[in-house]
Amino acid sequence: MAREYRAIRIEKGADGFGGPLVVMPTEKRCKVMYVMGEQDVPEPLDRIVELSGMTPVDGYKETVPEDEIGLVIVDCGGTLRCGIYPKKRIPTVNVMPVGAAGPLSEFIREDIYVSAVTSAQVAPASEEDVAAAVEHYEKTGDVHLFKAPEAGSERE
Repeated sequence: MAREYRAIRIEKGADGFGGPLVVMPTEKRCKVMYVMGEQDVPEPLDRIVELSGMTPVDGYKETVPEDEIGLVIVDCGGTLRCGIYPKKRIPTVNVMPVGAAGPLSEFIREDIYVSAVTSAQVAPASEEDVAAAVEHYEKTGDVHLFKAPEAGSERE
């Protein structure tokens, strides 16, 4: 039996930057990976998993192919971790209130990154949220963020 995945909306918290992100997991892109430096598990993780159906993965303990990651959660004060995943166009949540900072700041854009996130900023996405996100990601060429790849095709 296939797991049920649901779209979620994640907004910036107090003094945060970016978003809102609409995360639309697929059968392929169904992992929420967290890479935390100061805490073991990020505070919004349980809410994200509960609402989306995604599988949590500790990025320091397990390796996950990038094409299976639907969302990454970091706690980065503005160095490298907050920019690595936006550079790869993987939606990124930072639990710290950090905007476009660090050596990869040029990749930290509002459409792929959101910060100062707690569980209070995570909610089910509406149909309008999903439609707007799909339209945006089609324009940017990021269809991998909402559509599973067709058999035999891979995103370059």
